[in-house]
Amino acid sequence: MPAPLAGKRILDLGALCRKRPHSLAISMAAKLCAGFGAKVWRPAPTSGEPLAVAPPILPNGNSALDMFLNRDKLPGKAAASYDAAIGDEASLAEHASGVPIGVRISVFGPGEDPSVTELSLLALTGLLGLVGTAEGPPTRLAGHQLAYAAGLAACTGLLAAFHAGGGEMVDVSLFDVGVWLNWKAAIGILLLGTGPERDGPRNHWMTVAAVDGFVALVYQEKDWPLLREMVGNDRLDDPRFATMASRGEHRAALLAEIGPWFRSRTRAEITAAAQRRRIPIGPVKWPAELLRDPQHLARGFLEANGMPCLPLVWNGRRLAREPSHAA
Repeated sequence: MPAPLAGKRILDLGALCRKRPHSLAISMAAKLCAGFGAKVWRPAPTSGEPLAVAPPILPNGNSALDMFLNRDKLPGKAAASYDAAIGDEASLAEHASGVPIGVRISVFGPGEDPSVTELSLLALTGLLGLVGTAEGPPTRLAGHQLAYAAGLAACTGLLAAFHAGGGEMVDVSLFDVGVWLNWKAAIGILLLGTGPERDGPRNHWMTVAAVDGFVALVYQEKDWPLLREMVGNDRLDDPRFATMASRGEHRAALLAEIGPWFRSRTRAEITAAAQRRRIPIGPVKWPAELLRDPQHLARGFLEANGMPCLPLVWNGRRLAREPSHAA
């Protein structure tokens, strides 16, 4: 059976967008379309492909971001017509007249598209308030998670438009996508009156130092007796640690009691001890370790050059691992 977008011709206008969050979201949406079998053309401005000089830069001088997002796309603009175009309002108006399906990325919706940075979007949607410590400045999320999620939403909308027969404009709001990613904030405000925040009173999860790095300590109330037994510190019977809420309020004291046990063991030893008790503790991996991670290897997540492979599977075939399209 052919790939779901086999034979479709997509115009990627990401290189022609001046706003970086839009450009990254458009580029990701088009990459997903290429993974689903479409032929994707990506015209660049006269100054050249903007992502070609975007960090991180590999030892060979190429941009890892450019390789990840644009490797399976055709350069320039084809003379033939397109089945769909993905861009922002300005690029679609200038380059995609007559294309039956448009996917339009904006900040708040059509006509509400101010210039913003990825950092501003993270702040507007509350995501910036989740990472880091209360004493320090907010810490942005790694990579381009909001833009990539918007790209996934754009591709999903495009697939739905194809299924419906076309002839429409699919609108994706970066702000709405960020709010959706931070859905726990809305639920927290609705049910508890406040949303999650950095080192808030209910934040009992933490990253703990080990001999060779760090582990992420993420557990539920039902796991606390098992965690207490694993650490083997009688002082954890203190009433300050009796409930999840009180452990969050006395986070520093809790870390002082459990920290020595973790610091005297390797990540592997901690993970094995936790898995025997079904406590959800996981090691924090260094970037180089991800290249040989057994889970990634088994899933085929990374290619030989270390670039991540999108997990697109259609009838058992990993579409995103197919060779790049020929012109």
